[in-house]
Amino acid sequence: MISRHGTGRAQRAAGRLRRRVRGGVAAGAALLVLTACGGGSSGDGEEGTGGAEDAAGTPGPAAARTSLTFRPAAGQDTAGLKSAAALMRHRATAMGLRETRVDVAAGAITVSAPGASKAKLRVLGEQARLDFRPVRNQAPVTAKAQCPPAGGPSEKPLSACATNGSDVRYDLGPVAVPGTDVARARARLDEQSAQGWLVDVTFTAAGARRFAALTAELAPKAPPANQLAMVLDGTVISAPVVQQQLTDGRVQISGSFTRSSAEELAAQLSAGALPVRLQVSG
Repeated sequence: MISRHGTGRAQRAAGRLRRRVRGGVAAGAALLVLTACGGGSSGDGEEGTGGAEDAAGTPGPAAARTSLTFRPAAGQDTAGLKSAAALMRHRATAMGLRETRVDVAAGAITVSAPGASKAKLRVLGEQARLDFRPVRNQAPVTAKAQCPPAGGPSEKPLSACATNGSDVRYDLGPVAVPGTDVARARARLDEQSAQGWLVDVTFTAAGARRFAALTAELAPKAPPANQLAMVLDGTVISAPVVQQQLTDGRVQISGSFTRSSAEELAAQLSAGALPVRLQVSG
């Protein structure tokens, strides 16, 4: 069982979804439920794997297209950029962005689509690295400047924050269940319990075993060592208390999602994390 505890952020505001989350239990099933509140290196001179990858398969009028250019935060070879571009195309298709072009050239990735907002195109370039880590300790912090998105090797401990009005910094252990263990994620409208739009996440068989082992290890511990942190792009989006082993291999993220924001998160998680961190350059 999971008690209703935990805070976080993940969705963008001005280009990034932000959401507050807490853990809970779904009636009749051993699910970790994460409740969210949302608003909603160089490839110089080379073409990407690109062209239009879309539902319609035909390019839209150039004048109507919105475009953004992404550059890697650190040096990246052409193969790495092409791999990132392929994942971005997959996200665009999953998000229903028709006639989207994703091209690699001059050490950057350019994305364009007719009728799309720049905020929606930014979602395609978010890394969306999702990991599950055990909580070792936590403490409040008073300045938001103390809580930038954190990063580090998966096999090393990590200090990262979650925001819920005031900030909390978590000392976390190494990654116990990596985002690569997510088999699929899908957005759906929960009409039965009126929770609105949800994102259902299912682990691979290996991920389900790791998740079961992690929850079995955390359940008997004293607070805060019985908490499980869900970390998205260096920010703790939930830190629920684990009260029993969970073996279903499923996670549900629910809350005040719109259809669009739920589909965006599901598309990111289904496609997997980008192999490189990108920054918007224009």
